[in-house]
Amino acid sequence: MQLRRTLSFVVIVSLLFSAAVVLLPAESAVAGYGPTMESSHGGDEEGHDAVAFVIRIENISGDSELATPFAPGVWVLHSEPGPLFVEGEADKGYGLEALAEDGNPAALAEALNGMGLQAGVFNTPVGAEGPGPLLPGGAYEFEVKVTHEAPYLSFATMFVQSNDLFIGPGESGIALIDMDGMAMEGMQDVTAELLLWDAGTEANEEPGVGGDQAPRQSGPNMGLPEIEGTVRVVDDGYTYPDVSALVKVTIDKAMMMDAEMDEEMGEKDEMMADKDDAMDEKDEMMADKDDMMSGEIMLSEEGSTPYTVVGGDTLGSIARRAYGSSKYWSVICSANGLANCNLIHIGDELMLPSHADAMAKMDSMMMGEKDAMMGEKDEMMAEKDDAMDEKDEMMADKDAMMDEKDGMMAGEIMLAEDASTPYTVVAGDTLGSISKRAYGTIDYWSAICKANELANCDLIHVGDALLLPTQAEAEEMGSMMMDDGMDAMEKKDDM
Repeated sequence: MQLRRTLSFVVIVSLLFSAAVVLLPAESAVAGYGPTMESSHGGDEEGHDAVAFVIRIENISGDSELATPFAPGVWVLHSEPGPLFVEGEADKGYGLEALAEDGNPAALAEALNGMGLQAGVFNTPVGAEGPGPLLPGGAYEFEVKVTHEAPYLSFATMFVQSNDLFIGPGESGIALIDMDGMAMEGMQDVTAELLLWDAGTEANEEPGVGGDQAPRQSGPNMGLPEIEGTVRVVDDGYTYPDVSALVKVTIDKAMMMDAEMDEEMGEKDEMMADKDDAMDEKDEMMADKDDMMSGEIMLSEEGSTPYTVVGGDTLGSIARRAYGSSKYWSVICSANGLANCNLIHIGDELMLPSHADAMAKMDSMMMGEKDAMMGEKDEMMAEKDDAMDEKDEMMADKDAMMDEKDGMMAGEIMLAEDASTPYTVVAGDTLGSISKRAYGTIDYWSAICKANELANCDLIHVGDALLLPTQAEAEEMGSMMMDDGMDAMEKKDDM
């Protein structure tokens, strides 16, 4: 059976944000489960340090046969298999049903933390101002801190175009620290370890079409329960895109550029100190030989002091006699414009800066080296900003294409007050989009379907002639259908 896109993606998104379909209650977003959840300690019982990883979940379903949003999800670190589910067994009742059917991860995250596990919710797309569903082209990111006590990562996010399906790894999770105690190195693409799971809590309908699926149901938990259902890899006779066509998941160690730069500066300072120590040792070894020239060189307080090189001199020994430390050799070299600081000759005339000028010059040279390194850091940041700008431009182009597609159907349809209004279907129309333009809401698509006695409410063609009921007639038919829905809910509760 071929998958069908029966509703435009704009309609799906508007339904996800409607009051009738609650993917994440507002209180869940501030209940203490944020995009990241740090460990309460810096290591495990054996003294191993925690390792921070950034997990990125990208929605790449836009080019698949069934574009779909993904709902906010749950992550958990563990040592034993099956914190979220056990394959082949019924849902544990901790909250997986609410996540898989309605995109609400709050209860499951609370239950996992209550069991002493480190768990949290990822609910805010990168660049978004607040929690929301993950649309094609977007990404969730969250950080975890892993120790040897709980080296495995599991997570789950709702496959929105379904009754109770979700995407995540198997019950054993993904190993962030292996059996030899080695943490995962480099950015790793772990998409191949993911599967499309059936929670076994609600009867399945055709994906992207079913009326009891989140984008089309009038409220949470509307579908019929699955009798004696178990958590399993989905196998219901319908066709689904490969997981690799829906999401891309990568894991990388969390790195801080400032910390790296400070470490690099520290290493360079240590190298310079070692070099200075070596120079001092060399000068001390030559001290006996240099007795004749070991006397202090008296410098002028202002301006430079002339000095004539004698046998055995080095810039380091001259600096030590003039300034009390051989590290000022570079100042003498710079002040005299020497092409080779390691090559001076007996009889060469040098100009030695005053003590104050030499200290100022040394500080300036050290600052110059530091500024150069900071400049390299700025260039790296600029390149990163350029990459982000390119990504923003790509997203803007995509939004423009969506706006162009939606523009042709954005105009309001003026209804007659006392009789049905004729309407001819154009490209891109759905009953939902026609309803929104005519009545201001997509909720009356079923009234249009009923008024025109359509055999299949999901199938209309360009050129079809429809009659649109008056506003009052549409509201009356909508109210009657809502009553029918309440009766269905009562029957489900009885079951």
